[in-house]
Amino acid sequence: MSKKINDIAKAIKDSPLQVTALALYLDVDDTTISKWNSNIAQPSLKRLNEVGEILEVDNKELLITQPRKQTGLAAALQVEYKRLLSIGLTKKVIIKDDNGDNKEVNNPEMVKRLREFASKYENNAKP
Repeated sequence: MSKKINDIAKAIKDSPLQVTALALYLDVDDTTISKWNSNIAQPSLKRLNEVGEILEVDNKELLITQPRKQTGLAAALQVEYKRLLSIGLTKKVIIKDDNGDNKEVNNPEMVKRLREFASKYENNAKP
């Protein structure tokens, strides 16, 4: 089951507007609204705002609060980022795109290491 991030389904239920009419208004398929309602997919912020506008509800009513425990992850991740830079890992790398042109992208190794660090940190922070 997907983590519940939005409460669009409740807002639609509380509204006289049918899903089909909302989908047509937003120019999306009914299944898109269904995916939002079941939290399989999430609307972009622009779409979320459009849903709020048409249903006449504040955007915060369309979102589920996601409580966070303070663990110091952001500070620890910043220290790890600086450490990785100091050992020679770069923020960006140049790759060839499909046309053979050079393209600058986030360094996949940096991304991998930061994500691994965060995952280990979060696992150690759990009671």
